[in-house]
Amino acid sequence: MSDSGTAFLDSLITEQRPPPVTVFDSEGRPRKQSDVLLDIGRIHDLFHDRARNAYAGVGKAVYAIESAGYRELLAESFLATTNKGCNRNSIVDAISTLASLAKFRGNCRDVWLRVGGDSNGVVIDTGNANHDLIDITANGWKLIEGERPEFRRVGAMQPLPEPAAPDFSRLWNYVTVAEEHRPLVAGWMLAALRPVGPYPLLIFSGEQGTGKSTQGRVVRRLTDPSASPLRAPPKEVRDLLVGALNGWVLAVDNLSGINPQLSDALCRLSTGGAISERALYSNTDEILVEVQRPVILNGIEDIATRPDLAERSLHIELEPITLRRTEAEFWRAFEQDAPRIFGALLEGLVCSIRDHATIQLGRLPRMADFATWAAAGMEPLGFTADQFISAYRANIQDGQTASVESSPVGEAVTRLMTAHQTWTGTASELMAELARVADDAMTRNPTWPKSPRWMTGTITRLAPALRAKGISVDRQRSGDSRAITLCRAGKIASLASQRHEPIQETPTNDANDDNDDKNHMLHSARPSPKPALEDAEEF
Repeated sequence: MSDSGTAFLDSLITEQRPPPVTVFDSEGRPRKQSDVLLDIGRIHDLFHDRARNAYAGVGKAVYAIESAGYRELLAESFLATTNKGCNRNSIVDAISTLASLAKFRGNCRDVWLRVGGDSNGVVIDTGNANHDLIDITANGWKLIEGERPEFRRVGAMQPLPEPAAPDFSRLWNYVTVAEEHRPLVAGWMLAALRPVGPYPLLIFSGEQGTGKSTQGRVVRRLTDPSASPLRAPPKEVRDLLVGALNGWVLAVDNLSGINPQLSDALCRLSTGGAISERALYSNTDEILVEVQRPVILNGIEDIATRPDLAERSLHIELEPITLRRTEAEFWRAFEQDAPRIFGALLEGLVCSIRDHATIQLGRLPRMADFATWAAAGMEPLGFTADQFISAYRANIQDGQTASVESSPVGEAVTRLMTAHQTWTGTASELMAELARVADDAMTRNPTWPKSPRWMTGTITRLAPALRAKGISVDRQRSGDSRAITLCRAGKIASLASQRHEPIQETPTNDANDDNDDKNHMLHSARPSPKPALEDAEEF
């Protein structure tokens, strides 16, 4: 019998459950299978969460009632009760009724996956067979006894290492990143064990043979172990959503590129936002799922090239492996060190809970909640808050630079501004000017704008990354005229003196620009006389 079935039978004995389910009615006739299954389910603790998902508590375990795991539990319990198997229709009928009881008669509770609580106290599901939970506060950590929060589990979930005397430095025997990137990996792991985001994406890149997949497995083993630690690249947003709902950490292996739709969905996973999908392909109902998840990606090239995704990412370039070991030797050594690494992470979480609200980091970068949480927990992991925030600022700067360099428009703007202190014109004029300085490969790129509206949107998206390279972007409207001003750092633009000879746009182009102005927010600073270095720090 499986562990789930044993837990069910043990609960009948140790928790003084109602009398055993009867197989025959008062007249000695066999009862319907669905009725027997329903009686088994009624023994369980039926409730729902805020999204009205139905759950059943069986001992310390929590099952989603409509999950395959709970169906298997019912079927196994039916077999233990009747010495017979049950048919599929009977289970479907029982599940439908039990779900209704949980949703409409059960109480409402929060249900967590792997990590729960809030910023003042974190609870972690160890994933072990005893369903132990670790309670972490500003005063330390301990196993929970007595009343417990509700945690659901998914089929591939595996147990975390059992914490031991802390020594985080042992991690670097298995994760071969440059020393300047080590605080970032440590900070991401602290954030991954926090119940609320934002969560930056951890992106491993490097040449073949740098151990990208292996090191992704190592990091996930210490934050959310799974029997299937790495997933294939999602073909569509639905695949990404399924992965996020069936694991705490989403780890995607061997990405060769990210299309705009997937990039936007990853941004929502990072900082929060609803991901929508049709309930079924055959109807028009829509499912909106609000979900945040820590994400690990890896690929040979720098895959987070869109500026909004790059700003939400930690870009970690791996160093070549000089001393290789067999897989068996590597994992045997890691499993010996993992308890001490995980023990250090718990100590770091204690410091994060205690100090994240009061730590002073100066000017806060993008994703400030992540930055303060990670910086506050650095000491037990062998780093200082200053080391972390310096590494984080430099990483954001590198990501923004990569965003410009990987964009044909960004590269063309950079070329244009090497010959100008300021440039002002309409979107149509900018298209013509950039086409003049661009080469054929750039203009043939599928992302090269084909209309003034497209150009305006591309420039708006690139504005923060261009600003980090010392090129500010400003959009102004005067009457029917709409102008884009590019200005190198330290130069104040004057529309009256710097604008090129006007080119009259057709009404179609103006209309496109009007539509663009309604659909794109401006993310650029107005030209200022600040020095380039100070501008570069305006994250």
